[in-house]
Amino acid sequence: MTEHYIKINNKNKKKPLIYSSLPINVHPKKGGLFVVSQAFLKAGSTNPRPKLHIKRGDMVMIISGKDKGKTGKIIASFPREGKVIVESVNMIKRHQKAKGMGRAGEIIEKEAPIFASKVMLFDSGKKKPTRIGYKFLKDGKKVRISKVSGEQVD
Repeated sequence: MTEHYIKINNKNKKKPLIYSSLPINVHPKKGGLFVVSQAFLKAGSTNPRPKLHIKRGDMVMIISGKDKGKTGKIIASFPREGKVIVESVNMIKRHQKAKGMGRAGEIIEKEAPIFASKVMLFDSGKKKPTRIGYKFLKDGKKVRISKVSGEQVD
């Protein structure tokens, strides 16, 4: 891991920044190090904060893996890990222990995170998965557009 420093826009203080070649599973403490995976960075990037092409609430289609072809809405996104949780996709079983006398043990089914690269935005008009492009409106606002239909997503 190599160490660099980043200047935060709203403060004049420099913050230590560490690039990691491994997936990130930690959340640094407030005021501590800001860890960024090299997988999300382009060479010479000035903004090292990881970003995803999709947001919470987007309708997406799974393009690879055991749930290929399924569609669902994004429940949560984790840009730092590069993962998202899609409803009714990648279901896992969690064995819950009994808690005291009144509550029996049970098996809970819930969604697990999947890599964001395995999902594509679903264009409901054309009924196809689509890539996302960006366009600036006349008032200067940046919006996402569907590459298949050319319509605005946001």
